[in-house]
Amino acid sequence: MLSSSHPDLSRPVPHDAPPRGRAPVLTWAARLALAACALAAGGARAASDDGLHPYAGLLYSYDDNLFRLPDNSPGYDNTRADTSRQLVAGLSFNQAYGREVLTAQAKVSRVTFSHFTQLDYNGKDLSADLAWHLGNRLSGNLGGAYSEVLAPYTDVVTSERNLRTQKRAYAQGNWSFHPSWVARAGYNRNRYVYDLSSQAYNDRTDNQFETGVDYLASSGSTIGLQARSLRSSYDVPRLLGRQLIDNDSRQRELKLKVGWRVTPVTELQFLGGWAHRTHAYLTERDSSGANARLSGNTLLGGAVRANASLWREFAPVESGLVSYSLNTGVSAGASWLLSAKLQLDAQTRHEKRAFKGLLADSAGFDLSDRSHYNSLGLSYTPWRQVQLTASLFRESRGGVAFINNGNYRAQGVSLNLNAQY
Repeated sequence: MLSSSHPDLSRPVPHDAPPRGRAPVLTWAARLALAACALAAGGARAASDDGLHPYAGLLYSYDDNLFRLPDNSPGYDNTRADTSRQLVAGLSFNQAYGREVLTAQAKVSRVTFSHFTQLDYNGKDLSADLAWHLGNRLSGNLGGAYSEVLAPYTDVVTSERNLRTQKRAYAQGNWSFHPSWVARAGYNRNRYVYDLSSQAYNDRTDNQFETGVDYLASSGSTIGLQARSLRSSYDVPRLLGRQLIDNDSRQRELKLKVGWRVTPVTELQFLGGWAHRTHAYLTERDSSGANARLSGNTLLGGAVRANASLWREFAPVESGLVSYSLNTGVSAGASWLLSAKLQLDAQTRHEKRAFKGLLADSAGFDLSDRSHYNSLGLSYTPWRQVQLTASLFRESRGGVAFINNGNYRAQGVSLNLNAQY
């Protein structure tokens, strides 16, 4: 993927600050549980997915290596693990107006940590999408999104709170100029801003333009060509040694796009071709090569939904030491409907990142890491509007400490309650 909230107004709490009281959080949790019960009791009245629906959630999680520290690190304050609570409340909206369909969602969350209280934050998520039609030949989507979340610590060495704000706007259109042919074009703008001043070199704007044409077979399969241009513009120069450099980049792609309906319950998707990546400064970082992703999904025995993916793609890295990486990986997942109310989910993902640019080009030896992720979850839906989920995960990475991507292991568990009216 070619990577990707506004900062919270409260400031990080120093490590030596006394623990915050938890009474208000427990009170919110109790109220949320009562609200969930009320939603469950009244859920039978919700007869349609259309219209406005409030929802609420409570998530409790434990992570034994919250900051993804190396195996030999004792952790901050001699602590590596922490538990967190997340309270969520939101509204979802879905309504058809003739042939147009408007969907929207607004969600706020309060996330608190037991030990590293300086990470406590208020999350915000907003999104809206309009699926539009003009006559019988023109259609598309128009929308935007806003999110404010805690950025991952996978490639960042710090115990400070680092909120990431993402603002997205997009427009996409399709022209059915023939019963078997469709031309399409779209624009996508993503804006990323980081709350932590030491991560300001990652503040950027991504502008993506895409166009293509597809042939639609009577079987439901498609084949076509896709051209894409992605320009990343960074707000501040990046420090390399004693020199500030312009880290703007541009990536151009021309790919074959295939959607093959193998059977009524099995589909394969392929997007692959050539990608060329260039940089505004230090052009020796420029690179090109084959980029592709193959994915598929199927239904086995009427109760198991399985999916898998293979990829080889360029991706940016949120680091001050390297510019981007060439990622190769594989993933697989399955969802098993054990009964009408019980579902088991499993996922595995393995990826190698070969780092490029900045210090990677002058290191003189291979800079790459390998990560592995496995998860298992069980969901119980006692009523249509209420869901309980328990999940486990295990994550590991083997890397190079030279660029702060050394070895680590992490595992954890989460319990989640969601209710919608």
